[in-house]
Amino acid sequence: MGWWLRIVVAVVVVVAAVEKPGWQPRFLGQTALKHAAFTEAYISEDETLDYLDRWTIYISTFDPFGGVDNVYRMRSPGRYLDDVASWQVEVMDNSAFWPNNPDYLPSSIGGAEGVIWSSGFLVPGKTEGQLQMYNTTKDPVLGPYNIASKDTLAWSYHRVVWKDMDVDGSTKHDLLWFENTGAGFSEGWPAHVVSSGGPDVHFALVTLSAGGRDYHCIVVGEFFNEKVSIYWTESETNDWTDLDLVKSRVINEKAGQVFDVLVDDFNRDGVLEFCATEFRTDLGVGQVTVYFFPDDFRTDEFPHLKIADGFRPNQVFGSPTMSPGTPKVYYPSKAYADDVAEDGLPHKPFLLVSGDDDGRKMTHGDFNGDGYEEVVVAGYTIGQLYVYTYAP
Repeated sequence: MGWWLRIVVAVVVVVAAVEKPGWQPRFLGQTALKHAAFTEAYISEDETLDYLDRWTIYISTFDPFGGVDNVYRMRSPGRYLDDVASWQVEVMDNSAFWPNNPDYLPSSIGGAEGVIWSSGFLVPGKTEGQLQMYNTTKDPVLGPYNIASKDTLAWSYHRVVWKDMDVDGSTKHDLLWFENTGAGFSEGWPAHVVSSGGPDVHFALVTLSAGGRDYHCIVVGEFFNEKVSIYWTESETNDWTDLDLVKSRVINEKAGQVFDVLVDDFNRDGVLEFCATEFRTDLGVGQVTVYFFPDDFRTDEFPHLKIADGFRPNQVFGSPTMSPGTPKVYYPSKAYADDVAEDGLPHKPFLLVSGDDDGRKMTHGDFNGDGYEEVVVAGYTIGQLYVYTYAP
């Protein structure tokens, strides 16, 4: 494996051969937002906009005891970093039970860019999830358009990734995958099942080589089965419509409750790995594990190592709890990202690990274009958004 990771705090793991910036960003301020939960920050593909106006932060909120929940956005956050307490975080919609992650929606999908918001959870009264598309190029936003409106069961949804599943040039959503018929922002996309009884929360896409060809694969966490698995298709054209050609195998049958997986080249040596955030129900403690893709992912064992542990969740009424949550890779500054380490390879990135049920969720971006990363932390239990920067 030839590399190592060093833990610096409970929720931030620094992967570095030459430790240049400190791990801890500088606190800028905070603003109140009750039940602030999942957050993401996206930069618009519209380069005609001013750089500061291309960024938007999206925040979900959910209340175990209420009805439908608010989703919020903060536009142009880089213009207001000097006065975070006065941020005007606006309600974007109020039509879903337990909104989860807001995922980016490129214009190639529906003709205009936006976000697609997943929702639903196991809390009583919150189980009827949706996949709601929003056109964010309009003010107010257009939508929502629930592409899962044809559901006959109370599904909960957590992630959307766009991929061409049937090789028709359009991109889809999986592990159920929803067929984009070309109608743009519309409801009730036809749904197709890849697998039942295994994948349940989060997943990641990766292309792997074996036996002289490339395979389009899906690495999945099985939260309830407490496993990590991988799916692929034997189709020569990577067409997922023939389920007889869809194969799978378990990577780690004793992973614990797997909340999320992330594929990246964590040590910047040109070889992909993936990490999983896992919760050991027998110990009541969560961990981050890195897995290495073997020469043949179809048959070989996946070497893996634990790089961080000690994550402990808060209890949530009426539902199972775990921690850590979603991992993200980033650099604290553009200068550090462009520099090289003593071994001549790029510096290893920072790995930001959100808390999930320990009460905090984070996102990041260079919101004001000064070359330094900002980090936004949603503190669910305390009802605050905290903003930090790596700028001096």
